[in-house]
Amino acid sequence: MDSKDLEIFDQMPFLFWVKDDDGRYLWGNKTINDFAKESVVGKTDHELVWSDNAEALHAADERVMQTGEPDFLHEHVDKSGKGDAMLSVCKFMGELDGKRRCFGVSFVIEK
Repeated sequence: MDSKDLEIFDQMPFLFWVKDDDGRYLWGNKTINDFAKESVVGKTDHELVWSDNAEALHAADERVMQTGEPDFLHEHVDKSGKGDAMLSVCKFMGELDGKRRCFGVSFVIEK
């Protein structure tokens, strides 16, 4: 799979993203970009509106990258384009542009 294959996910109403080993967003769909009120690509969670929650978000990414197992969890962000929000999240390993990456999909369950 390459980045062009992800364009279909711009149409889905869920947040969808791909991160590298350093936690940098390689791709994000329209929904996550709207949620961040900016493009997430090239940034880490520390550089986005939800930076106060970056350590917890990154810890969950790390667990998935280390174990290779999917993780289903709830994540809280204090700030977003929708304000304070609780997300239902699935993070999993996949391949993008020939490299193993951390993928995520989520939706807001509380505001």
